[in-house]
Amino acid sequence: MSVINLIAQDRLKRQQLARKVRLAGLAWFGVVVLVAVGWGGAILYVGALSLQTARIEEEMVRLNPTVQALKQVQAQLNALQPTVTTLQNARTETGRARKLLQHLSQHTPAGCYLSAIEFGKRSDPKKPMEVVLRGTADKQETVGELMLRLNQHPDLEKVRLDFSQERTLGETQSAFDFQITAEIKGTAIQTKEEKKDGGQQ
Repeated sequence: MSVINLIAQDRLKRQQLARKVRLAGLAWFGVVVLVAVGWGGAILYVGALSLQTARIEEEMVRLNPTVQALKQVQAQLNALQPTVTTLQNARTETGRARKLLQHLSQHTPAGCYLSAIEFGKRSDPKKPMEVVLRGTADKQETVGELMLRLNQHPDLEKVRLDFSQERTLGETQSAFDFQITAEIKGTAIQTKEEKKDGGQQ
């Protein structure tokens, strides 16, 4: 009888061992499946990256002529920049001259006749440009009034009388020849050092 009990115990041990072996086999199978899935995912990811890299390289090759054309256009723009700057400066100076002539046409006193206007005269590049007015007036007070009116112009400063000389026109009449010079605001060319000092203040 004790033999029967041993057989049952032996069978029970074998069943437990078989169950453990099945569980271990399933665990190993699960690990193998996970490794295979991970490996497959990595291969797919690397493939997707390679495909994306190939697309990017293809796009770069396709866009290379456009990039080269943009570089050429930029080089042309850089070459034209001095001309553009000159034209912008000329436009600004023309606008100033127009405003000054308009001011003179409206504010020149009666009895004052301008014979010459020199705009943009500059003796030293570091100094502002000057406008020189020459003309004839019926009396000295008219010259003074013209100077006062020039002082009211927003673009002019340091208005000065260079000379005023009386001239006889006949036995009873005389006139005054004059020259007035004024500086044009904001036209002094600053050196790099002056720009740095001016920017820090």
